Amino acid sequence: MDVPARDALRRACTIQSLERGLKLLELIAEQPDAITAKWLSRISRINLSTCYHLLDTLQVAGYVRKENGTQGYVLTDKVSYLNNLVQIRSAVPRKISNLVKALANETHEACYLSRWDGGDVVTSYIAESDQTDKVRSLYVGYRGHAFLRSMGKIILAHIPPAELAQYWATHPPERRTSNSRIEWTEIQEELEHARQRGLAIDEEEYEVDVCGIAAPIFDAIGRIWGAISVAMPRSHYHRRDETLIACLQGQAVAASLSLGYRVLPLEEVKSW
Repeated sequence: MDVPARDALRRACTIQSLERGLKLLELIAEQPDAITAKWLSRISRINLSTCYHLLDTLQVAGYVRKENGTQGYVLTDKVSYLNNLVQIRSAVPRKISNLVKALANETHEACYLSRWDGGDVVTSYIAESDQTDKVRSLYVGYRGHAFLRSMGKIILAHIPPAELAQYWATHPPERRTSNSRIEWTEIQEELEHARQRGLAIDEEEYEVDVCGIAAPIFDAIGRIWGAISVAMPRSHYHRRDETLIACLQGQAVAASLSLGYRVLPLEEVKSW
């Protein structure tokens, strides 16, 4: 079955109201403040009356509530409960989470761990910085925009070509900023460069004023397992920061070794 036919079958088998309700949950989660139904309707392109019905259902189910004294909606602790269960079931090895924490302490920037899990790039752990805020729209369990984020790029650079083409077909990149690269030929060239370099970068492609650098993590038989990244404000970012790159690559190598990978050498830092 080709990709268009599979997508058509998938759409035919989904419950649209459930899909829309989950979309509203994601939009509310990505915003730092309470969000009105009118804003949700405009951004999601869901009819306003339908938005109200979906929000009422989510309120009854206990997943959202109205912020006191406002018309805005926020998530409840019930969402956190689900997230905690997910984290327990897909727990990051302690050695690796400690490496991400150490990287955040060393660089004073927010650091992230992503896994290649179920055919997607999934944010699995976040170590916040003592000086820099984390990227607001990223959270544990986040999936999306892998072609724009440094962690996604370095992971996708190491999956088989057929798997990459399939991922492209089912997860076409969407422009989020003026720097977003979404053309297939351009992405292929960048992923090949990242694979050879052992690093991938995001220069305000995913979020304005946020840049990132990521290095790969491999499992015991050499398959891509995940990636570690450092994210920072544009004002902190230097593409050729050899100290930061060496620290990042060193932690990624240590994470690979902790998974049983014994071949990966720490490559000499080269110029972009």
